[in-house]
Amino acid sequence: MVGNSTTLPAVSGVIEADEARLHFDSVGTGQPVVFIHAGVADSRMWNAQFEEIEGARLIRFDLRGYGKSSLGSQRFTNRDDVISVLDHLEIGRALLVGCSIGGNIALQVAAAAPARLDGLVLVGADAPGFDPGVDYESPEWPLAVEAFKAGDWKRVAELDAEMWLAGRGRTRSDLDPETVDLFVSMDLTALENETARNELDDGERLERLPEVDVPVEVIVGARDIPQLIAAADDLAANLGQRPPVVIEDTAHLPPMDRPLDFNSALTGFLASI
Repeated sequence: MVGNSTTLPAVSGVIEADEARLHFDSVGTGQPVVFIHAGVADSRMWNAQFEEIEGARLIRFDLRGYGKSSLGSQRFTNRDDVISVLDHLEIGRALLVGCSIGGNIALQVAAAAPARLDGLVLVGADAPGFDPGVDYESPEWPLAVEAFKAGDWKRVAELDAEMWLAGRGRTRSDLDPETVDLFVSMDLTALENETARNELDDGERLERLPEVDVPVEVIVGARDIPQLIAAADDLAANLGQRPPVVIEDTAHLPPMDRPLDFNSALTGFLASI
């Protein structure tokens, strides 16, 4: 299911959700696969997947206040927006692929609407109700907090790139410059809308893992923070049928940083279900 296609998304559009407008892209036919992006990114973090993965119907969208999606003024849940995307595209069931907060949103969908799921792929996701037993703080974190308070979004985005894209033991200089530039561009929009988005987000958080009876794949980067590596073990032990896939020399965003390895894991999982 991995080829050398460079075909751009065949369909792009906007879904009306209250006063918000959710931008989406869809390409291909077959098994529906819906990608939910991380909180420091937007749907462009899945560019490599849309360029390379064939044999499935791929859908990605920008969460409210990210990328091309507007925020609106009504309270909302990201969970309901995922379901709105499925309804708009007339998709009864889909495989959800969520990275970071996107993984947690996928779990919220699993808890609220299990009949809409064919499977879950959780990437760098937290495990509700799990105590990792470690409290690691990236050295860039306090600097990012101060920059955020000062409204210096560019500085925050650069520090976020060190923490989440490069990860432990690497710096931005070790990465592909185009990947870093894309990350910073996505994160800037997310940061500019963060305060307003948090005020409107109903903030549903799961206190424990939902009961899931669909196939689950857990993926984590070896350079991600220890809490999330531990969470991956817990997610796999409680939801999956096998240990987590650990992708070496990448941190929180393997789909961007190590797309070949990530695509191999994803397509292998798709072929198994």
